[in-house]
Amino acid sequence: MVNASYMIHVTVVNAQGQFILRPTGTRFTPHWIRTAYHDMATHDITDGTGGMDASIRFAEEQARPENAGDGFSNTLNVLEAVSSRYVSIADALALGAIMAVENCGGPEIAFRGGRVDAAVPNQPGGFTQEEMIGLVACGHTFGGVQHATFPTIVPDLQDPNNVDSVAHFDTTNTHFDNNVATEYISGTTQNPLVVGLNETTNSDKRIFGSDGNATMETFAQSSDLFASTCANLFARMLDTVPNGVQLTEVITPLPVKPNTIKLIYDATTETIAFSGEVRLWDVPANLSRVLVFCADGGYGDVRRRGAKRRGPDTRIPRADVAR
Repeated sequence: MVNASYMIHVTVVNAQGQFILRPTGTRFTPHWIRTAYHDMATHDITDGTGGMDASIRFAEEQARPENAGDGFSNTLNVLEAVSSRYVSIADALALGAIMAVENCGGPEIAFRGGRVDAAVPNQPGGFTQEEMIGLVACGHTFGGVQHATFPTIVPDLQDPNNVDSVAHFDTTNTHFDNNVATEYISGTTQNPLVVGLNETTNSDKRIFGSDGNATMETFAQSSDLFASTCANLFARMLDTVPNGVQLTEVITPLPVKPNTIKLIYDATTETIAFSGEVRLWDVPANLSRVLVFCADGGYGDVRRRGAKRRGPDTRIPRADVAR
C-alpha cells in the first residue's frame, strides 16, 4: 500500500520541453483522514443509519457542497484496491485513516474490523459541539485547502514546489502535533479557514471559537492531551457504524510476520531455494539488519543460514539437512 505521508506529484513540461515531476503540496495523509471523516459524517444518532460504510464512494455524496475536491477519488483509487471478499471498502478506509495518522508521528489508534459497505448513498448527519471541535482540530493537524477546489479562499500561489497551491492549516502540516491549536491560540495561525478574508468561509474559526476557545486552549496547553484526545476521537469516528453492524475486538498487528514466502525445489541441483520477506512491526528501519532463518521439518534440523532483509534467496543445500 502507498505510504500515507507520500507527497503527490504531477508531471509537467518545462520550457525545454522536458517532462519533470513537481510536488503538488498535497499528501495522501489529509485525503485519507478527510475521506473517513466525511464517510462517517452521514451517521444519524436518532435512527442509527449511516457512518463508516464507504457510502462516500457514491457520486451522489461526493457531489454535495461539503464534499468538494478530488481527495475522495484520490483516496478511493488507492484504498479500494485493498478491499476483497474478506476486507470491505469501509474497513480499508478505516485502516487508511489509521495509517495516515500513525505514519506522520500521530498516536496509535485501535482498529476493529467488520464494517459493511453501503449499497446506496446516505443522508448527512451531525455531531455535538465538543466532538466537532476535536475532530476538526485533530484532522487539521495535516493538510490544507487547495486553490483549484476553493479559489475564493486560496489564491494561486505560483509556487513550483506547491503546484496545487495548498494553503496549509499549520506550519507542521506533514507531522502530527498540536500546532494547529497553539498557533490558533497565539494568534499566529495562517489557517485559511481561520484568517481568510471572507468571514463566511472561515469555518474553523467558527468551530474552534464556538465554546469560547475552551477546547482549543486545553489542546494548546498539552500536546499529550491533544494526542490522547485525537486517538480516542479517531477510534470512535472509525467505529461509528450503522445499526446492526458488529465490529470485531481490537485487531493488533503480529510483531513478526513472514510474507510472500516461497520454497522452490531444483531437481537438477537437488537444492531448495527459500525466499521471502519478514515484516517486523513497530521496529525502527535498519537496512543493514540481518535476519536468520531457521527451519525444522520432517527430515530433521536444518542448519541456519543468514539472509539480509529483502535480500536474495537463502539456499539450503541438501547436505545441510540432517537425515
